[in-house]
Amino acid sequence: MKIGVQLYNFRDALKTDFKGTLKEISQMGFDGVEFAINYGEIAPDELAAYLKELKLECAGTMFREEDLLSGENQVYDYAHALNSPAVTVSIMLDFVKEYASVLARLQALGTAAQKNACTFSYHNHWAEWALMNGKTVMERLLDATDPQSVFFEPDVCWITRGGSDAPAILRKYALRIRQIHLKDIKVVDDIKTTTPLGTGIIRIGECLAAAKEINAQWCICEQDMSTDPFKDAATSLKNLRHAL
Repeated sequence: MKIGVQLYNFRDALKTDFKGTLKEISQMGFDGVEFAINYGEIAPDELAAYLKELKLECAGTMFREEDLLSGENQVYDYAHALNSPAVTVSIMLDFVKEYASVLARLQALGTAAQKNACTFSYHNHWAEWALMNGKTVMERLLDATDPQSVFFEPDVCWITRGGSDAPAILRKYALRIRQIHLKDIKVVDDIKTTTPLGTGIIRIGECLAAAKEINAQWCICEQDMSTDPFKDAATSLKNLRHAL
C-alpha cells in the first residue's frame, strides 16, 4: 500500500509556485500526490514527465463534475498521462432531498469515465451519511450503482463526522475502494480543527488496519486546514509510517 498526500493541503503554495511545491513535497518522502482540480496549467505529458523526474506517482485526479461529463479541459488526457487510479468528484447538497438526482449523476459519471477508459470514484463528505429510511444515503447510492463503474474514495474523518463507523465502511465496500483519505480532527464537527494524523480523535490505526486488510492501493493524507501544511504533512507521514 502506497502513501500519498492530497494537494488541496498545499493549495496556496501551488498558486505561487506549482512545480516548486511539487518538488518540496517529493523531498518529504511521499509515494505520490493526488491532484485537486489544479494542474498548474501544465500540459498532461509535461506534468507526467515532471512527476517521473521527482519520483512521485499520481495517487488520483479530482475534477469538476461538468468537465468529466463533457470531456473538456483535457481531464481524461491528464488521467491517462498521469496513470491515475481514478477520476474523482465530490458533491455538496441535501442528499436526502436530492437522492434521485445524485444517483443519476453518479451513474452518468461512471458511464462517461468508462467511455474514456477511466475508473470513476466518488469522494464523500459528511452529508452523505444522513439516514434515509433507516439507511445512509451513501450506502444507498453505492448499493444502487454498478460496482464496475462507480467506485468509492472514502474519507474516514467525514464518515466519522456523519455518524458511521469508518473501518466497517471500508470493509463493507472493499471491492470498490482503491484510494482512502486519511484525515484527523480534534473536534469532529469543526473543520478548522483538522490536525496531523494521530493527533486527533479519528481511529486512524483501525482505519489503516482496514485499509491494509482490503488491499487498498493508496492511503492519502489530507488536512483541510493548517497554518503550516508542509510541517503538518511531514508529521502525518511520520506517524503513518510508524503505524505501518
